[in-house]
Amino acid sequence: MKQVKLKKISLYIILLLLIVISTLYIIPVQKKEFSELYNDNSEIQASLLHFREYPKTKLKIEGIDWEYLSIGNGKRYLLFLHGMGGAYDIWWQQIEHLKKDFNIISITLPEIHSLTEVTNGIVTILNKEKIDTVTVIGSSMGGYIAQYFMSTYPNKIYKVVLGNTFPPNDIFKTKNAKLRKLVPFFPEWLVMSKFKENVTTTVIPASENSKLVEAYLIEQYSGLMSKNQFIGRFDIVLEYFDVQRNTIDKTIPILIIESENDPLVPVTLREKLKSTYPEATVFSFKDKGHFPYLNRPKEYNSILYNFLNSTLQTKQEKE
Repeated sequence: MKQVKLKKISLYIILLLLIVISTLYIIPVQKKEFSELYNDNSEIQASLLHFREYPKTKLKIEGIDWEYLSIGNGKRYLLFLHGMGGAYDIWWQQIEHLKKDFNIISITLPEIHSLTEVTNGIVTILNKEKIDTVTVIGSSMGGYIAQYFMSTYPNKIYKVVLGNTFPPNDIFKTKNAKLRKLVPFFPEWLVMSKFKENVTTTVIPASENSKLVEAYLIEQYSGLMSKNQFIGRFDIVLEYFDVQRNTIDKTIPILIIESENDPLVPVTLREKLKSTYPEATVFSFKDKGHFPYLNRPKEYNSILYNFLNSTLQTKQEKE
């Protein structure tokens, strides 16, 4: 009888644990909108909300739904690529500034897990929009994708801007390999809460304690980005590739934008990026953090505009 009772008690405990665990997994991510999170500057808030009203294009590529903004005027084309915690609209202050002179594509990365998938999607979008060559502007993960795209499809690249990013390396993979294996097993709300905590404690202090940076990123981790999207972006950042420095690459003007106090890109990787592209022009922000295009948009826009409209000599031409 005692054994039967013990078995029943064990069964009840197991069932209780299963219920508790199941409950943890069905807890939804607490959603918060930008308008709730940011009220420092009504003009900036209104500008972003208005920007989000522009119609976006949806396109199914290899069974995956992509979404992007196509806007602007002019004969030159720009492609904006966001970082891990962003979307197409993280660049709105740059796009609004440049759209009168350029045709612009800005994408939101769906759930994909490799650099090959990203570039296939980009090429499909460019073909649909009948764009032969484009200037790619990428920050963080977006800058990493830009390097792979430049290395894989140099004939489609006119210029490249690599903002607050890193070259191919094994540092991130060594540091994050265990975390990558564990993330799929964590509830979505826990994953997002941990990264919101990192935003608050690490990213924001380095970004001049910008309420704009904080509000935008917290909104992304509060329901706009799914856990599966995040895992896919994690995979892209950790994927290694060899930079192909062929003759065509060296004719492409490159601008590297960095911040001296970037908390997400260590100095060793910033230096490696510059040595990987020694012909690049480099601009360094002082104490502006990982998102200078958000917290210092006027300066960033000016840097971009000057580079986009410059007639830089390539390394080959100098030689």
